Amino acid sequence: MKFRPVATIVVCACVALLIIGITTYMSQDTENEHATGEASISVVDNTEKIIENVFPKDKVVDVKITIDEDDFQSMMDNASAEEVKTASVDYNGIHYDNIGVRTKGNLSLRSVVSMDDSDRYSLKLSFDEYLSSQTLYGISKINLNNNYSDASYMREYLTYELAEQMGLPTPGYSFVNVYVNDKLWGFYLAVQQVDEQYLESNFGNSYGALYKAEMMGTGSDLVWIDDKISSYSGLAMKSESSNGDILIDMINELNNGTNIEKYLDVEEALKYITLQVVTNNTDSYIGSNKQNYYLYEDDGIFKVLPWDYNMAFGGLGKSSLLIDEPTQGALAERPLVAKLLEVDEYKEKYHEMIQNATEGYLSSATFKERVTQVSDMISSYVKADPSAFYTYEEYETGVKQLIQTNDSQVSNMNQQLDGTIASSGDGSGSGFDMGGFDKAGGGMGGRGMGGGQMPTANGTDGDYAVAAITPPDGKEAGGVAPTGEAGQGGGFNRGQGGGFPGGGQGRSPGFPGGGGFGGNQANSAPQGTMKDVIITLVALVVLGLSCVFVLLYKRKRI
Repeated sequence: MKFRPVATIVVCACVALLIIGITTYMSQDTENEHATGEASISVVDNTEKIIENVFPKDKVVDVKITIDEDDFQSMMDNASAEEVKTASVDYNGIHYDNIGVRTKGNLSLRSVVSMDDSDRYSLKLSFDEYLSSQTLYGISKINLNNNYSDASYMREYLTYELAEQMGLPTPGYSFVNVYVNDKLWGFYLAVQQVDEQYLESNFGNSYGALYKAEMMGTGSDLVWIDDKISSYSGLAMKSESSNGDILIDMINELNNGTNIEKYLDVEEALKYITLQVVTNNTDSYIGSNKQNYYLYEDDGIFKVLPWDYNMAFGGLGKSSLLIDEPTQGALAERPLVAKLLEVDEYKEKYHEMIQNATEGYLSSATFKERVTQVSDMISSYVKADPSAFYTYEEYETGVKQLIQTNDSQVSNMNQQLDGTIASSGDGSGSGFDMGGFDKAGGGMGGRGMGGGQMPTANGTDGDYAVAAITPPDGKEAGGVAPTGEAGQGGGFNRGQGGGFPGGGQGRSPGFPGGGGFGGNQANSAPQGTMKDVIITLVALVVLGLSCVFVLLYKRKRI
């Protein structure tokens, strides 16, 4: 067997390229796994990396979005459509191309849309929008929440922290500075979507049926309607697979049976109810909108998962709740509360959970210390926030009001627990939200990204109406806005009747790609990652090497 000299050179070159390609590939897979955010096979490893690199609690991380200027402007101009745009993202130094980004929200989205000069929308980052295998340590989506109606910036953060202490399955969360095309856009709270990674880390599986309670539709109050899954449109399915029979069985048993533990994790449900009550969060199951929770079916048993807490600590204006009748509307219309508290054993556990919270995390000294720690960590970022809804002075006031509101609520609950004041009424519930959004640091008062005050809004929720207020003159927001000048933003006070400012329900996000979750795919063609390029290069080298052998190989005749 003989080779021409040139063939020998070509073969050696191809082999060298092959070795280089394989070495580079392996190097990326091992040494640079941390920098690429690639998910590990181990859920424990992913969870540790997420805590350290994605949702650290001791610092603020940068989230830098790079997006075509026209696409970004279109997204801002048509925010209600929640159109997905393609972007690159550097998340705490971990770079990704081909990320889906869109506006998100319900009340907050529609409210910012109705502002004249604020584009401070909450955003959703979808790592797997175009490449189904692309995740951030297993996380498919992260929400960047705009801290709407929270002058303190920390109601949601603190509520999730309390949820963790109570042992509830809690999504990852942390404060972030959001940049758009190298300009500081705003100081936000990042919250992990309830996705496969969340389910795997909390339950050890992600194959169960997942439902999200939404304001639009029927059945999110879990009141029995009939045995047709279509009758419960307020429980939006968020997984590809479903088990409608078990959901119907659970709702039937909750309303009409005596063995709810067969279908429901009662202790976790009690913890969920406790969390809403001790933080006075009526933008939840106990409120008039009956929303902002998930149901996850884990091997036939449903878990109640917490979600969305920017309106906690009286954010909707309610000063206190009856702990044994905390619902807005008749107690019987919320069977998850009514039926569980009918059982003495469950009611006793529930009261113990409330007491543990009021004597622990929410106790006056402990809560004040924690709020002060968080304020020390974030205050400089709040001051530099170019798109803030509030001035820095209003932030400082909001922090003080948050502490005061908690002290008042804790005192009231403790008196109900010891029997000094009533803990229940005539079955009609705790009434509807009272007072204005400005309670406890609420309200949209403060500065938006530009001039103009919030117009009076009429809606259809039947919970409360939103009206405009003008913030005090002569106050300037900290920082410089990426576009335009900071001016007066709108404010919210509660009016009579009505509901939220206009606009329909946004699309429900899915989970494109991967184990059991479905979602919407955008039309844009995906681009390859560096790993894809390396794999292609190696394949081409091997193909070239094969061609060399075919063309230049000479066989001796026998």
